[in-house]
Amino acid sequence: MVSDLTSILVIVLIILAISLAFAIGANDETLSSLVGAGVIKFKVALLIGGVAVGAGMFSFSFAFVAKTVGADLLGEGLTYTDFMLLTVLISSIVWLVIGSFAGIPLSSTHSLIGSIVGVVIVYSFSQGGVNLETAFNWVKLNNVILSWFLSPLFGLIVTFILFKIISKTYLSRLKGLNQIEKSEKYFKWLLLMAVVFAEIWVGANSGEALGILYGLLDKGSLNIEQYLLFAFFCGIFACLGIYIAARYVIRNLASQMIDSRPSESLIIQLSSALILMFATLLSLPISHSHVIVFCIIGMSLSQKKEIKYKELGKMGVYWVLTFPIAAALAGFLYFGFNLFGLT
Repeated sequence: MVSDLTSILVIVLIILAISLAFAIGANDETLSSLVGAGVIKFKVALLIGGVAVGAGMFSFSFAFVAKTVGADLLGEGLTYTDFMLLTVLISSIVWLVIGSFAGIPLSSTHSLIGSIVGVVIVYSFSQGGVNLETAFNWVKLNNVILSWFLSPLFGLIVTFILFKIISKTYLSRLKGLNQIEKSEKYFKWLLLMAVVFAEIWVGANSGEALGILYGLLDKGSLNIEQYLLFAFFCGIFACLGIYIAARYVIRNLASQMIDSRPSESLIIQLSSALILMFATLLSLPISHSHVIVFCIIGMSLSQKKEIKYKELGKMGVYWVLTFPIAAALAGFLYFGFNLFGLT
């Protein structure tokens, strides 16, 4: 009976992880600037972006962010139980759904890590012999949380500096409307390469789905061959998420970017991709949407445009609250499982 329940839980977790990969693709907006610039046909852009995200997700499934989420946040000798992983998934999804219906922009990364923290805290109190001081890899956890504050800031700085450099060395030297329009046509194709580069790192840094699978691998519920197979499925479903579902978000955002210059979009995409790349190579899961927002702010500052600080402050409050609320929700859910002897 226990063995059957464990097998069912593992199957459920695999299905949810693959579904989460689809959702990651479905909520990706990276292609919006490319579609808005009209560089290539809409369906071709979706296909290229989807393949790039899927390839990035699978190529970096062996370690990096997936390993951080699935194993490295825990203290030495501690591994996730099936119900811990299930609680993390449920609480993350529930909080994100609540945020969506409330119209609140939330980070799936912050929600997932918060859920992990909440579950581990309750686990350490409910299980004998588990010390909260050793339940976490505090160095790794502190680095992850610190990266959430630094990555948007670096996105702003990199965007600001890149625009100033390109503007001073090239854009400001263009004479007349014809030269500017001709130059922007070249920037369209550079934008295509930048978006593909960005999508690869979006997939590589998306540790939500692969982190769950890595947790199953770390605890021995999956062998390496099974893990790689399901990681491959995650990549495919992330691709399908973009091609099938993300088109609506992308088309809507693209319609608002028709008047934006390809050169500006190129700088924003390149800056965000560089931040994602370095964060991934450092095995740090960060929020792509947060980085993009601050890259846009960096562009506005460099051009001395008005910034809506009131809306930014409101968004910042939601970002900060996501982690503790997700932790509390996960802790409450896991405590409920414990009452029924499900640990």
